[in-house]
Formats: sequence, C-alpha cells, structure tokens
Amino acid sequence: MKVGFLGGGNMSSAMIGGLVKTMPAQDIHVTDHNASKLEKLAAWGVQTHTAAGDWMKECDLIVLAVKPQVMKEAVFAITAFLNPDGAALSIAAGIDADVLSGWLKGYPVIRAMPNTPCLIGAGVSGLFVPNGVSPEAAEQAYRVMGSTGKVVRLANEADIDLVIGISGSGPAYVFRFIEALQAAGVSRGLTPQAARELAVLTVYGAAKLALDTGEDPAILRQNVTSKGGTTAKALDALNERDLMGTVEAAVAAAQARAKEMAEMFR
Repeated sequence: MKVGFLGGGNMSSAMIGGLVKTMPAQDIHVTDHNASKLEKLAAWGVQTHTAAGDWMKECDLIVLAVKPQVMKEAVFAITAFLNPDGAALSIAAGIDADVLSGWLKGYPVIRAMPNTPCLIGAGVSGLFVPNGVSPEAAEQAYRVMGSTGKVVRLANEADIDLVIGISGSGPAYVFRFIEALQAAGVSRGLTPQAARELAVLTVYGAAKLALDTGEDPAILRQNVTSKGGTTAKALDALNERDLMGTVEAAVAAAQARAKEMAEMFR
C-alpha cells in the first residue's frame, strides 16, 4: 500500500506517525503549502511535496485532510493526478461522501471521523464505507485509521454526525469536566498543580478502569457509591443539575451542527 495525504496538519501528522511504525516511510506521501510542516514530516522519511502532481498516481489511498471550508478548492486541484484504481479517505466533518465524490469526478470516497487523542495513538474513529467501494480500499482505510487507535465501522453515513457529537467533540467535554474539577479543588484550597494532577489522573484512571474491566459504567459507578456517603451526595448534586440531560443536549447540538454543515456543502 502507498498512501498520500492532502494536508500535513496535526491529524495527518498523527496518522503518519502511526503508519511509519507499520509500513515503509517512503511509501507515504504528503503535500502541504507549509514548509515547516513538511520539514517535520520529512524527518520521518516520508516523501513530501508542495503541490499535487504525478506522485499521486502511485498512491492507492489519498487521505483528504484539509479543513472543510477549503476542501472543494483543494480536491479540484488533484483530480487530474489520481490513481484510477485507488480511492480517497476523507477525515473532514460535514461533507458527505457523494458530495466529495462529485467534486472528484466520481472517484470513490470513504469517510472517517477521528478525534484528537489520535495525536497520542489513543484515538477512536468512526469509519463509513459507501456501497461500490472495493474491499481492498476499505481495508486500506481501516488500516490507516487504525494507526492512531481503535476504529468503529459504521453501517450508515448519517452515523458520522453522531460520532462527531460523541467521540469527535467528546474530548472537549472531558477537558471541560477536568477544568471544572480542577477549579473546584483550587477554590477550596488546593494548589493549582495539586488540583490539576488529581483531576487529570482521576479521569485517566476511571477511563482506564472502564476500558480494562469492560464493566458497564453504571456498575462501576455503583461500586464506588456507598449509600449516604460522600460520593452519593456528590452524585445527587450532579443529578439535581441534570448531568445526563446536559450531556445529551451537547451531543445533540454537535450532531445538529454537523448536519447543518453537510447542507451547506451540498
């Protein structure tokens, strides 16, 4: 497999960093207008380019990794150089596969939605493969996304919008909770450093416990909640403020915005 990246930003860097551990670096290409980004990527041994060109014809999979607002212009510039037997993998929010395929003159397009923990190899991505895409291209896309963490295969493209609301935007919800936990500690007398370590490591440890044990989060919550104890009182305060409803509203808002964006690009 040879892979090309249209855009050399943070997510591309994360994916390339994972791929160089499992495939020859010289089989990875990336193009970007930013020379400093290309310089950092070249240090891994990948082939870098400042523009689209015949090098793209060697690539079995082209990863579309530019911002949604510049995607149309960016893909128009590459249509003449695509491998006729290849496919494209988009990691952009809000642009449907058939729209991207239309911009690429009918080229097959797979969609994925990664999240920022991909930057440290701990990401989770949703992957949708439309009908008509070859099994080989689907497997290549799965392999590329798997280089940064876990991959969840999706049956419907509409599920991408929900993935955006849960795992795509989800790290921001968790960071916000860490902020709140840290601030509560500082306001009650802890040093900022102590509050930060307690908040961050608590979230990390709880997530790792849920992952390693495979237990339902509700069971894990019950296991640490003694009737009438401190945790029970804390949870009462969260429930009185409708934590579940607040998170539901956050996911719904992100999902709705993703749908709005899809209509904008149609």
